[in-house]
Amino acid sequence: MFALTGVLIAAGIALTWLLNPYGATSSRFINPIFRKVKLERLVTPYLLRLARPETVLLGSSRVLMGIRIEQGDRDNVMNAAIKGASLPEISRIVDVALRNPRLKRIVWGVDFFAFSTRWRSRDPNFNARIADKPATRLEDTLLSLDALGDGFDMYKRSLRGLGRLTPTMKAAVPWPMELICDQYLKDRMDGLDLATPAQVVMQLRQVIYLYQGYEFSSAQLEIFRATVDRIRAHNIQLVLFVPPMSEYELELIRQTGHWADFERFKRAVAAIAPFYDFAAYNGMAPRDEFYLQVIHFKAAPGHQILRILLNLDDQPCDDEARIVAASAARVDDASVNDVLAREARMRDEAAKGDSRYSRAAAQAVRYARTAPTVDTNGAE
Repeated sequence: MFALTGVLIAAGIALTWLLNPYGATSSRFINPIFRKVKLERLVTPYLLRLARPETVLLGSSRVLMGIRIEQGDRDNVMNAAIKGASLPEISRIVDVALRNPRLKRIVWGVDFFAFSTRWRSRDPNFNARIADKPATRLEDTLLSLDALGDGFDMYKRSLRGLGRLTPTMKAAVPWPMELICDQYLKDRMDGLDLATPAQVVMQLRQVIYLYQGYEFSSAQLEIFRATVDRIRAHNIQLVLFVPPMSEYELELIRQTGHWADFERFKRAVAAIAPFYDFAAYNGMAPRDEFYLQVIHFKAAPGHQILRILLNLDDQPCDDEARIVAASAARVDDASVNDVLAREARMRDEAAKGDSRYSRAAAQAVRYARTAPTVDTNGAE
């Protein structure tokens, strides 16, 4: 009985190694295009070490979902963003990425909420994975029934063939403009634009903790500065951007009284490195069809933003694409005051009327005043 158990365990380990659903082994038995990353906090630390991409995307769930790469990495581009990312976690991801001799650039979606004194990580499992602790790696990737199940799912997708994969799983990364414009049309079938007013308010109640009691953290800023310095010391191109926000989220920031903190955050980032600013009352903010929920933008505008950040051809093919292209504001230390002054005028103009955005945010703010304070621990 003990021998049989040993044989079964060994067979399971060998099979999981061969199927390699997390990109954690050198096995290429199944084409990685059939991989689907479900738990990025588990997969990213292992995949990052073996994929050796030329371009790494960093950030929170905004980047993870908004510049979606279903396999985690494709065409030498890896999405290493994680849900609820804290700056210390991103710093650890950068340390691993910098060991890759093929790395050329890092594209980082920098989040305002991550610079709060209250935003911190409590994920010892992720910390063990990013440190590549052998026991954790073994448990996650070879002794895991979940890994074995995900491996079989990957195998079944491979049997169905490339023809059964969606265009977004097969297209080059970043997606070509033709596919992006096609997705703008297809994505109108779901997302924030189909949410009822009550559903929007519920979403705002769920995310107001990002700004409730917000206090800008100088310590978090120093982690950001030190991480940028390490990237530059390795002669890696760094492209920073502040991801787009829906007008609902912008109204949360304004109505919770943290717009001055928002501007302080942008000034602090600009003093360290130039960035593209998409988070303003621009053309994207009131276009609900660009967003999955109040804090997450869809993959079509996300991949167009990636093309903009990489200086690739992004000739707009429809109104949606033109709006995204026009929403990119280049910011550096010399221009930040002018940009913020322009954004403040846009904010004041939007706040004049009694819009559905201001009404929904006001309801969420009133609710938050009577609800218990949420202890933010780095989970979105």
